[in-house]
Amino acid sequence: MSSTDPRRAKHGAGLWLFLVGQPFVLALFALAAMSGARDFHRPWYVPPLREQPLSIGPLYDCPDVVSDDDLRRALLRLRPRLAGPKTLLADVDHALRCWGPDATFEDPEFASGAELRALLTDTRRFAELYGAHQTPAMYDTPVGVCCRVKEGIASTSHTDHTLACLAEVGTPLSYPLVTPTRETTFRAMIEQSLHDFQLSQIEYEWSAKTFSLFLPPVTRWPSTEAQTLSFDLLADRMMREPLPRGVCYGMHRLYGLMAYLRVDQQTPILSPGMRERIERFLKDANRRLVANQHADGFWNGDWPFAPPTASEPTKRVGDQLYFRIVVTGHALEYWALAPQHLQPRRSVVVAAANWIVRTIDTVSEDELVANYSFLSHAVRGLALWRGKEPYEALRWLTGSERDQ
Repeated sequence: MSSTDPRRAKHGAGLWLFLVGQPFVLALFALAAMSGARDFHRPWYVPPLREQPLSIGPLYDCPDVVSDDDLRRALLRLRPRLAGPKTLLADVDHALRCWGPDATFEDPEFASGAELRALLTDTRRFAELYGAHQTPAMYDTPVGVCCRVKEGIASTSHTDHTLACLAEVGTPLSYPLVTPTRETTFRAMIEQSLHDFQLSQIEYEWSAKTFSLFLPPVTRWPSTEAQTLSFDLLADRMMREPLPRGVCYGMHRLYGLMAYLRVDQQTPILSPGMRERIERFLKDANRRLVANQHADGFWNGDWPFAPPTASEPTKRVGDQLYFRIVVTGHALEYWALAPQHLQPRRSVVVAAANWIVRTIDTVSEDELVANYSFLSHAVRGLALWRGKEPYEALRWLTGSERDQ
């Protein structure tokens, strides 16, 4: 082939153009990389928030699930008490979530809802109960306000648990917050959670639930890692791991997903495909719960795989009374918020409610105190099945807060 071959000339011209164009291509890649870096380090911003959180109310009034007398006895046993500096802050969280900020009781032995909320939002009240030597439960950061987690009895039990409890009882963004160094508002706690949240964090259930109460109609927002978060992504996170992984044997995942469906009915936060996925996931959980319920009405930590083998609690991990209360109480509560097509057959719910009532009737005072946080879910579930929150139900059943 001669040096004047057209094919060789064409090849040489192409090679020349390639070499000449390389710097421009590399420059484009460099610009893209620089642009990506700028995006990754761009200033994080707080998405728009609702002043008043959304609420998720009960759907049913079913005396066949729990009678007036049974509900009244259960509610009276779960009225909240404080134990001075030995008070578990986790019990304060749960008591507030159960009874709400408006609860009052004639007997001063029991803490009012306002007192419970003050312990979680006012460092001065916290110090009065726990003592000035006790490290406060919350602290300031450059972004907002954080709660101490799993640092002893005077700290919250889970990431954003206090945050979620305050949100669920209707605490607005502007509610006063008194930290060790300043006066601010509940907004500072919400903004801190949004800033710190990572999709891969171990405990995400309470953060994800709180966001659904304050963010809509916003459905997409940035993380500090430059990731675009959405309720679809958070729902996928809740369904990603096999059951019963997660806090309380996965039951908070079921409750969180149900909360998403209920919020989505008020203001759309989920794509149609994600709604369908959540419903399939919850129906599968229901199928397992129905298949593995003990004849007495309860479940244990093996609920996705096998029924308990004995009526009396055993020493095996997952089958002690504590675990039975955890799973059964949470199931009863999340079903009370579920629409009809996501309910198991009614006999399953009735059996679970009957077991909870018998358990509350028969546990010793020491056992009740030890299991207060978990029983609060169960008692709230009983009240929701009668169409009311616990304090509203107790007022309705007694006409006043007379001690019995």
